[in-house]
Amino acid sequence: MKKYDVLVVGGGIFGITAAVELAKRKYKVCLLNLDSVPHHLAASMDVTKAVRMEYGSDIEYFTMAERAIGIWKEWNAFFGKTLYHEVGFLMLCKESLESGRQDFEKHSYHELLKKGYGAERLLPSEISKKFPAIDCKAYTEAIYNPIGGYADATLTLTTLYAHARELGVEILEGQTVNRFDVIDGAIKGVSTEQDKKYGAEHVLVSAGVHTPVLLPELKPYMKSTGHPVFWLRPLDQRNFDAEKLPVFTADISNTGWYGFPYLKQQGIIKIAKHSNGNTIDPERGNRHVTDAEVSEMRSFVAGTFPELANAPLVYTRKCLYTDTLDGHFWIDNHPKIKGLYVSSGGSGHGLKMAPLLGPMAADVVEGKTHEFSERYRWRHLTKETVQVEEARYVIDRKI
Repeated sequence: MKKYDVLVVGGGIFGITAAVELAKRKYKVCLLNLDSVPHHLAASMDVTKAVRMEYGSDIEYFTMAERAIGIWKEWNAFFGKTLYHEVGFLMLCKESLESGRQDFEKHSYHELLKKGYGAERLLPSEISKKFPAIDCKAYTEAIYNPIGGYADATLTLTTLYAHARELGVEILEGQTVNRFDVIDGAIKGVSTEQDKKYGAEHVLVSAGVHTPVLLPELKPYMKSTGHPVFWLRPLDQRNFDAEKLPVFTADISNTGWYGFPYLKQQGIIKIAKHSNGNTIDPERGNRHVTDAEVSEMRSFVAGTFPELANAPLVYTRKCLYTDTLDGHFWIDNHPKIKGLYVSSGGSGHGLKMAPLLGPMAADVVEGKTHEFSERYRWRHLTKETVQVEEARYVIDRKI
């Protein structure tokens, strides 16, 4: 049985960032993934993921996102690749900031101003002038922040895998962990369905939607939910290029809708919904987008982007969130098994925080605390726990 300092179970964004950081701290690391990496069904795998500072009144997430953006820019320089595209971030509002229905946008705007960022508050005439693809009659105002944009998720993952290997991380694909080997309350390694055993006195579970499958004690607090993603091919992309359309939200806390500028490589515009989603079994669940969801998307597009009303729909998927009931990450040591740790619970905002996830998980493995430790600890949640992210359209605030 081969032995390591740390075994990382799961090769999504939580796992690979942890593996890289632990290797940088000179640990002998092995990452085990149940399939190939990157896996096409992983939540981290997509053409784009939004990167934004805007988190309403939640100052801690604002601070985290602000720092993450700084490191995204450092990654661009270090790797010599544009992992993060700073095309700006636009919040469209159906009503005024003072109406009481736009609290996410209002608090985000005031926090940006407080921190000295040059966010613009735009009236309908200014929206149509600056962003001609948008039907300004549908929105009373908007907030535009030139800082923010999107990450190329697939490129980010493949770049991090290559970097991990350069640092000496052993990445083993096709290894499905099915048992933790524990002696006298302390972890000693893992076993897999492929009849392999791997030894380590530190095991980090970062298996995304499979985390509560591996650790059933997390099932009351964590589940997988599916959220529809649509690719539309515009008949004329000129008004949808990044210079004329940044990453946007469209009254998101009341609708869930958000999207991205035209992606030249794929020839598409990606639109998605950030809401309750539907509960999906990560192993056997139906990940197909429904006709009703397509119809809802068409209605949204017709009212917001008239030029896309007849755009061909070329691809759909369900993006799986590893949702915690309160919407916070779950990064902590196991309360009963020494040497076993968890880094999961992306709840729809894991990729944007990627530069912070690895150091946070590595600190936990080393027995340290970090600035954001308290919020993401192992905790007891109930059916009455509410989801707290203000940008997310969640009915009754319950996941």
